[in-house]
Amino acid sequence: MNNLHSLYAVDEANDFCKDCSILQKSKPVYCVDDYTQLKAADTLFLSDSIKYRFGKSYAFSKPELNLLAEFFPGDHFQTAAAVKCPSVREADMSPTNMEACRNFLQATIDKVKPRLVFVCGNLAMKMLIKKSGITNKRGKSYEYTTDNEHSCIVVPIFHPYSVVKEPRHRLLFETDIRNAYEKYVLGKTHEGKLEYKVLTDIQEVRELAESLRDTNETLAMDIETTGLNFLTDKIQTIAISSRETNWVIPCDHKDSPFKTDEPDSASMWINLKRILENPRNKKVFHNAKFDLKFLMSYGIHTKNVWDTKIMHHLLDENLPKSLMDLVKLYFPTELESL
Repeated sequence: MNNLHSLYAVDEANDFCKDCSILQKSKPVYCVDDYTQLKAADTLFLSDSIKYRFGKSYAFSKPELNLLAEFFPGDHFQTAAAVKCPSVREADMSPTNMEACRNFLQATIDKVKPRLVFVCGNLAMKMLIKKSGITNKRGKSYEYTTDNEHSCIVVPIFHPYSVVKEPRHRLLFETDIRNAYEKYVLGKTHEGKLEYKVLTDIQEVRELAESLRDTNETLAMDIETTGLNFLTDKIQTIAISSRETNWVIPCDHKDSPFKTDEPDSASMWINLKRILENPRNKKVFHNAKFDLKFLMSYGIHTKNVWDTKIMHHLLDENLPKSLMDLVKLYFPTELESL
């Protein structure tokens, strides 16, 4: 019986590929230069590896391309594969193989000269920015520069195949594409003017408590702690935000002026208790159970608590609910970096 591998032998391997173990696997073709016919574009979508069928190679299947076209807000985009041999899995790509294939990936980006690159799925992300964990990194932005000094922004997103197979990813997929395109191609950004006042005098804390102890205005609350254990760790700061103003109170912070003065420290906690135990207004936290445990350890039993993590779960149980995910979803133009 003839050696099947001989049917797929490479006549002339590119110098970059000479140490690549993919050449030892039976493939219909190797190292498809899918970028030579590409045109310059503001946006490039990178798939995992080349698909090859009936003598034709492509980066995305027709259903995947239809999905990209459905959600892409611009006029046109280019597509290419991060790995140039067909049907290569992430497990096949050793560090040596990745380094070899990155030469062709750089050539792809130099040819298209995009301002924005969407890496679709974990393999494409590892190939371009050498990071893994698409679930945690999707929607974030990274700077990338080729050896020829073309710079662009890279944003990892779910692979369109995973969206076709798992419709619950559709909203995140669409949101990540729209947010990144509007920010990095259209330049739609908003510089949030966040101003806050650090209260370092006990009289300032008393005046704040006097103004908020009976208010019916909704307040956003957040605490920073020295750790995760409410039995042993301490509250370093408490932040309070109204519609117009933001206050930060250093509590058990090492540089807090209240920590070294016992009467002022006791007065500070009494006044915070007045603010947080006011039943007339809503206190909005994110993942409130964490904050409330710490506050209770200081004798503060917060009244009328609302939790954005729970509220968002009620809106859509399929979406991630971390604070950063919610900011990316509702306030993307105010972030310095996605």
